[in-house]
Amino acid sequence: MKHFESLSAEELALLEDAPALITILVGGADGELDREERTWSERLIRSRTYNKPSELNEFYMHVAEQFWAKMNSFMNELPQSVAERSAILEDRLKKVNPILAKLSPEIAYQLYKGSLALAQETAKSSGGFLRIGAVNNMEKNWVELPMIQPIPQPENWKPEQDDWSEDDVMM
Repeated sequence: MKHFESLSAEELALLEDAPALITILVGGADGELDREERTWSERLIRSRTYNKPSELNEFYMHVAEQFWAKMNSFMNELPQSVAERSAILEDRLKKVNPILAKLSPEIAYQLYKGSLALAQETAKSSGGFLRIGAVNNMEKNWVELPMIQPIPQPENWKPEQDDWSEDDVMM
């Protein structure tokens, strides 16, 4: 993948793991990662395989191919305790920061914005009425991904490049 040539195989693997880790962290914050949260997250990942930002389509294809297997593997290896699981996931996701710093500002920004969108959509996917008021207090602790350092929008960024809305998710 062209934009990730500066990364080691281990670093790229962690970036590819991040969407599943984020889904488990946010969706499982209330003690249960339900089917709707898993399905909605997977739909958002799949929509990234053909939507903007097109520079990351190939990356998200690879992520989507492995998403369910990684989710199941991580869920089997992580502790049942929400506090213990969240601490482990937070630690793993902190390791994304130096990796993002190695990428171009545009790619790093797109990955960061995509991660935030995934966290927010996962939190809203289950509960509430028509997803309104669906984010519970436990999810609110994680939905802004405080362990990942914010990536500023590049100066030459065009609004049409920033396409991380829920409208892209196929129902």
